[in-house]
Amino acid sequence: MRAERSVRSRLLVWLLGPLALVLGASAVLAYRTALSLATDAYDRSLLDPALAIAQELKVSDGAVTLNMSREALEALRVDTSDRLYFSVMQRGRVVIGPEIPPPPLAPASGTPVYYDTVYQREPVRVAALAVASAGGPVIVQAAETLVKRNRLVEHVLLAYGALGTAIFVVALAAVWTGVARGLAPLEKLRRELATRSHRDLRPVAERQAPDEVRPLVHELNELLQRLAVSMELQQQFVADAAHQLRTPLAALQAQVDAARGEPLSPDLARTVEQLQAATRRAAHLSRQLLMLAAVDPSAERPYSPQSTDLAQLLQRDVSDWVARADARGIDLGFELEAATVSGEPDLIVEAASNLLDNALAYTPQNGVVTLRTGQRDGGSYVEVEDDGPGIPEAERTGVFERFHRVKGTPGPGAGLGLAIVREIANRHRATVDLNAGAGGRGTRVTVLFPPG
Repeated sequence: MRAERSVRSRLLVWLLGPLALVLGASAVLAYRTALSLATDAYDRSLLDPALAIAQELKVSDGAVTLNMSREALEALRVDTSDRLYFSVMQRGRVVIGPEIPPPPLAPASGTPVYYDTVYQREPVRVAALAVASAGGPVIVQAAETLVKRNRLVEHVLLAYGALGTAIFVVALAAVWTGVARGLAPLEKLRRELATRSHRDLRPVAERQAPDEVRPLVHELNELLQRLAVSMELQQQFVADAAHQLRTPLAALQAQVDAARGEPLSPDLARTVEQLQAATRRAAHLSRQLLMLAAVDPSAERPYSPQSTDLAQLLQRDVSDWVARADARGIDLGFELEAATVSGEPDLIVEAASNLLDNALAYTPQNGVVTLRTGQRDGGSYVEVEDDGPGIPEAERTGVFERFHRVKGTPGPGAGLGLAIVREIANRHRATVDLNAGAGGRGTRVTVLFPPG
């Protein structure tokens, strides 16, 4: 299927195309009219010497003589551009002057005939006039080369060509500007939609749209509203399901912990340990789902930032993270430098916690994980680096999608940690960069907060 052309190109074609045709037709018509008027004027000018010669003809006993001095005849030939030739014919025979080709039709007495012919291998314009005599009509011919006429044609063509080009250029500029101004509301609408998040489903202001586009904007808003309702229902379902699961999961985890304290057979003890691990994963997943629902843009949770220092903020949970790292035999290091940000402390801690969760979950035993804070490029950052298996470059964009996991990755994760980090970063107008760690090993994730 052929792609549709842009509205701009359609308008330019339909506006400038007919204009170009009109200009072309008017130029041809004006050229023909001017050329016809000029030709008539040159023909009348060419007829004057023919009339002067005819008045000086004398016919006696069938002989034709010209009663005009050589000087007077030469005066008739004076022209700064063209050469003139005069001839007198009787009964098809030249009696005075050079032999100029006769007119295609014999002129009637008193009515001149104008025609184009070739004399001495050069095109000429001829005015022929018939003079009555006893021995038959005498034809007086005045021939002129076409230098002035061709020059006139060139001048007319240049003049109308320049005028038509100027008109077309001015019209092109006016139409281009008019089309650009006419499409400016559409461009403004495009920019507004382009800057939105993929989850920002607020309606578009219809009053700012032109009358012709307002129905389209209205239908777009109807679609956005339906999508918003659908996403809200989905989010509410996830939040309700996760919330409803928290209490029974907490009770189940407490019962499993209690069962581990009882004397059990080896097989039953392994089953209880597996049950305990599954219960913890389910509880962790429900907590992540609740957090994801809370930071989702469609949740319309009010943004309440406050100034806080990243180093002090993240130090409060150091002991918990160290205990988890020790349990897995991982060397967890901290490089916490003072870095002030404006944001929601609980969400920032949640983002760092998810980054550490991922690093501790996928870094093998005896690996190294480092949590850093500091300032860079005028902003503050939180960074977690590990020397684990790393993330292939082709997967580094997809891992921020919900429930996306790199193929072949071991571990119990659900693929929500980095999705939560991205939503929290978007809420703080921060950027998230994912790269390989030092020496090309492992993974380094950096959340860079804007100045302020």
